[in-house]
Amino acid sequence: MNWNRVSHCFAALIATLVLAGCNSDYPRGQFSGYVIGKTEEQIVAQVGKPVEVDNSNPNSPIWVYKKKTFNVDDRNTVDDRTLVYLKKAPDGKLIGDDTMFM
Repeated sequence: MNWNRVSHCFAALIATLVLAGCNSDYPRGQFSGYVIGKTEEQIVAQVGKPVEVDNSNPNSPIWVYKKKTFNVDDRNTVDDRTLVYLKKAPDGKLIGDDTMFM
């Protein structure tokens, strides 16, 4: 058995698992770029479904994500909540309008 090859495969596996664990977190700017101006379907395809939806104003719902973003300017501190504000576009579809990080 070639132990050098086995150790390289093991190291690659560990690196893949570590990166997979980081896959759900986005820097704030990147997350905003993925959602602002995008349709509901595009947002879900890019960053996933929200954990909560506030539909108290149907023309401007708020989507809530938890532990999805981090602040690169503050030692990569993870945001507890990220809000995505949607609005109706001229064609009647809801699109991402703004974000808030908490």
